[in-house]
Amino acid sequence: MKAVIMAGGEGSRLRPLTCDMPKPLVPVMNAPIMEHIINLLKSHGITEIGVTLMYLPQKIKDYFGNGSNFGVNLHYFTEDIPLGTAGSVKNAEEFLDETFIVISGDSLTNMDITKAIKFHKMKKSLSTLVLTRVDVPLEYGVVITNKDGNIEGFLEKPSWGEVFSDTVNTGTYILEPKVLKYLKKDTKVDFSKDLFPMLLRKKEPIFGYIMDDYWCDIGDLHAYLQAHYDVLEKKINLNINATEIKPGVLVGSGTTINPSATINPPCLIGENCKIGKGAVVDSLSTIGNNNVIEDDVSLKRSVVWDGNYVEHGSQIRGAILCNKSNLKHYVHVYENAVVGDSSTINERVIIKPNVKIWPQKTVEPLAVVDRNIIWGSKHSRGVFGENGLSGIINVDISPEFATRLGAAYGSTLKKGSKVVVSSTTSSSARMFKHAFISGILSVGVEVFNLSSLLTPISRHAISFLSVEGGIHIKISDDNPNKLKVDFMDAKGASISRVMERKIENSFFREDFKRCSGEEISRLNNITDFKNYYVRSILNEVDVETIRENPPKLCIVSPSDFVISIVVPMLTDLGCKVASFSSANLSEHTAIVDEINSSGASFAAFIDSNGEALALIDKYGNVVEDDLFIALTSLITFRVSPNSKVAVPITAPSVIEDIADKFDGKIVRTKTSPQAVMEQMLNYNLFKNRKNMNQFLLNFDALAGLVKIIEYLCIEDTTLTESLNEIPEFHLSKKKIFCPWELKGRVMRTLITEKNGEKVELLDGVKFIFENGWVLVLPDADMPLCRVYSEGDNPEIAEEISEKYLEKIKVIINSEK
Repeated sequence: MKAVIMAGGEGSRLRPLTCDMPKPLVPVMNAPIMEHIINLLKSHGITEIGVTLMYLPQKIKDYFGNGSNFGVNLHYFTEDIPLGTAGSVKNAEEFLDETFIVISGDSLTNMDITKAIKFHKMKKSLSTLVLTRVDVPLEYGVVITNKDGNIEGFLEKPSWGEVFSDTVNTGTYILEPKVLKYLKKDTKVDFSKDLFPMLLRKKEPIFGYIMDDYWCDIGDLHAYLQAHYDVLEKKINLNINATEIKPGVLVGSGTTINPSATINPPCLIGENCKIGKGAVVDSLSTIGNNNVIEDDVSLKRSVVWDGNYVEHGSQIRGAILCNKSNLKHYVHVYENAVVGDSSTINERVIIKPNVKIWPQKTVEPLAVVDRNIIWGSKHSRGVFGENGLSGIINVDISPEFATRLGAAYGSTLKKGSKVVVSSTTSSSARMFKHAFISGILSVGVEVFNLSSLLTPISRHAISFLSVEGGIHIKISDDNPNKLKVDFMDAKGASISRVMERKIENSFFREDFKRCSGEEISRLNNITDFKNYYVRSILNEVDVETIRENPPKLCIVSPSDFVISIVVPMLTDLGCKVASFSSANLSEHTAIVDEINSSGASFAAFIDSNGEALALIDKYGNVVEDDLFIALTSLITFRVSPNSKVAVPITAPSVIEDIADKFDGKIVRTKTSPQAVMEQMLNYNLFKNRKNMNQFLLNFDALAGLVKIIEYLCIEDTTLTESLNEIPEFHLSKKKIFCPWELKGRVMRTLITEKNGEKVELLDGVKFIFENGWVLVLPDADMPLCRVYSEGDNPEIAEEISEKYLEKIKVIINSEK
């Protein structure tokens, strides 16, 4: 008996795996898919094999030759123009002089061919289709048979409304030569769309043989990875050229594995590989031949082809690495991502889920790749993220990086401009401050170097000194090895997105306005500017009213520096202050105990950068996030009726109720602090000092606290009484994983499927109902969507958010 392997497909859905390689040569378990098909045919005694070719035919001929090295005889039939599945077999008609089997060169199976042939002959069939049953038949040709195996109907790739069976066509057919007489030579014709429906109409004997063996159509990248997992989990047995060194661990000849490396079964490591110290090759991983996996590299559920060099600390998670690529130190490649042949992925690059990088690309250091790289050769990391600039010290942000960035920032300003540069007390923050200063001075910009400060003090210095902007360097609250850099404009607000892009363009082009030695400006060192800041705060409040009835309060902060500024300032106002260090509000019970034991009215928690303020009253009510926004809005309207208050789109609706009470107006902004800050300053900046209250209340914890104390004293009220003025509200905040490439589809689908709800598109998409609202917002830095909702009661808020979480799940799952 003879066989025909259909090997002409381009495999476009497998790109970039198939950019330079025909689909039948794509390796599964370190051998081409077509090699496994040849081995299957040979195991059933079929050695005379025709191969139909179209895409990159010479590569298949070069690999398999005449088939002698594989124990078979191969005969090639090349199409000059696409002829379709049946047309390509018609092209081999002279070779097919007896019953023959047609099988796809890009599917993986262990089907019992002998049993299928026996069925064909017993039924005296002209055409027998090998069928299988699948859970989701949408991507296949659905076939319906009667109890005798006669085929009664076909439907190619149906919708759910058209599905009438879960029995699908595997693309394997047993045919009599007579069937080719129905086909015209050199004409494009397909088996399942054209030939078989015609045979059905002519009432020719056409049967379906339903197999229960393993079959996988490797039609996309998900199926490609799944095929490897299935082999390793022994759902199908293949001939694998490797030795089982321990149960489930297959290793090729010439491979060395450091004794400290962790190799978890089941997995396959090919020939002549080197696995370094502390490396982890986790279960369901496949590594090809001639790979170097350096120290502390971690691979999980991934497929690595041949000739790659993966440098230390890199992590590959559920991804595919093609041939001859180099991953530099600490590269992270995430689920379903693909790195094409001969690519260089530089240090600290993050390749996000589902990203595909075409062959021969270079990705610059520190890049976060969140979209496919197809054209061009490079992908550069944006300097700024969703919330400014941050990174790991001496990895993401080095002194060299800081100097270049300082020069880039200074180059966006006019020569002779003046800026403030400051940092917190951290030694690393101070080191980077000096690196930034060097870069800024090199382009002719004058610098005011302020000693150890907090972010709000730096903002105040910008307006106090009337400079064009500033930079403040601080350590992240949640990671002592992470640096955060605030760039501020002449108002003391975070710079705009437009300005961020200008700095990035200058940084990447290295388009720096270098100046001569004589043009380098002065470095002005200012020490202890915090005294000016404290005096400025005290000059803007009614000190006498506070001193007449000074409250007792507790000050809590993770920063001794913050406490060292706040406690003397409040003491000067006549307040009685107890203070202690705490990293966060999780110790809130201890804080309430301290309030009650000291007789304090309330406690104030201030973060280490002096920006975020939270309050706790003596009953344990925590005032932070949305409740804090509501409180500061109430204070602003009471102090300045008829004013405008800017709040993020996620803030509760009761703020509009508070505004109505004082004839005020609410301006909703995007969710980023930068957007809120910009709106506050646009409406309020220096029209009068009272109008600065809202900005200080929300972005200057020290000044904001004094303003709240002043308000409580003037109104002769307490924090608890003020909270009672705020109507009750019920918010829900959730998040859901969403692949990067599906975020746009999720948003579009939600909008198009709306059912009469009012929709706002300020930031994400917000749906407004009679009893609440929901906001769906794609996260800018992670593969997820955030879902915010508000309802008339907690149950409604929860119900609305769960409804939209389910909608998002359905949209995402519909793409799988």
